[in-house]
Amino acid sequence: MSAATDRTAGMRTTGRDRGARVPLSVVIATTKAWPEIKPCLDSLHDQAQAVGAEVLVGDGHGEGLPPDVARRYPEVKWITWPGGSVFSLRELAMIQACGEVVAVTEDHCTVGSGWCERMLKAHRNHPEAAAVGGVVENGATARLIDWANFLIVFGPFTAPIENGEQPVISLQANISYKRRVVPREMSRLGMMEFLFNRQLHEQGEILIADDQLIVSHNQTWGFWGTFAAHFHNGRSIAGFRLQRMSWMERLMRLGGCAILPVYLLWVTQGPVMRKRRLLKPALASLPLTALVVTCHAVGEFVGYIFGPGNSPQQLV
Repeated sequence: MSAATDRTAGMRTTGRDRGARVPLSVVIATTKAWPEIKPCLDSLHDQAQAVGAEVLVGDGHGEGLPPDVARRYPEVKWITWPGGSVFSLRELAMIQACGEVVAVTEDHCTVGSGWCERMLKAHRNHPEAAAVGGVVENGATARLIDWANFLIVFGPFTAPIENGEQPVISLQANISYKRRVVPREMSRLGMMEFLFNRQLHEQGEILIADDQLIVSHNQTWGFWGTFAAHFHNGRSIAGFRLQRMSWMERLMRLGGCAILPVYLLWVTQGPVMRKRRLLKPALASLPLTALVVTCHAVGEFVGYIFGPGNSPQQLV
């Protein structure tokens, strides 16, 4: 393990020598100070070592990892970019990753036992796959607002999921990509897996779902913070889309925001209701979920008019 440090454009990189090929890279972005990411790294690091993987942490805070990170987590490569959004941090780390497979999870997630090995196995079993996603379960179950926050994004990816080729797979909490499709240079706003996965599917790439890949999503924004976060998420999505959108498409998206809350409830809560396993918390949190998707729609509306603003930097 090298202790080399590279400072360019305000970024610091420490860890494994660049160019050393490994079977798996795991990318995590964080914008919070240590020890926010500690449960994630504790769940991941030993199993990463066992399969010869590297772990890349894109740190937008500057103190997202402890000073003795090399001793605690020798496989971690620390990339600092103060003020960077989670989207830019993930893309930067993915570009610097050395793995044949590049996996992504979030700093508030914990991965299941054997997650790294199962991720590699899934890609070996599906050499044709551009991406593999798994199951995401809610680890923040004490409050209905946290259920609303979780189910809006990850409801369709709670167990059980259908294995094999799918048009949509789980997002940044539990996904991995073949190296050949990983971005090679930075884009203006960074990497949004929701849109990147859709682009891969539209290009004819194969997306695989595997229910043996399990991650727990442990996030709470608080009551008002949840509404704000989903506003910023909606505005960020609009900002990303504007990069490839004509004026006619922009006008259509603006008009579509009027029915977007109903659509979002249908596509996110419908699968949860049909699975029935989480029916009780889904029904109990439904009024809050309806308010949250309305905030998301307002965010998209504002984004299509004014662009993303600083909304990408508000998401953690």
